[in-house]
Amino acid sequence: MNSRMVIQGGGLPIRIDGALVGGIGVGGAPGGHLDEACARAGRDAIGTE
Repeated sequence: MNSRMVIQGGGLPIRIDGALVGGIGVGGAPGGHLDEACARAGRDAIGTE
């Protein structure tokens, strides 16, 4: 693994018609599972998978 890379909850891919077009990341909640829930809500709000 790259020593400059950090893997944490809160990041999700953004796909449109199955194609990866970006990502959404959220941080700051007390726990990665809450960050991921917020990211999922944001992704749902813009209507992507």
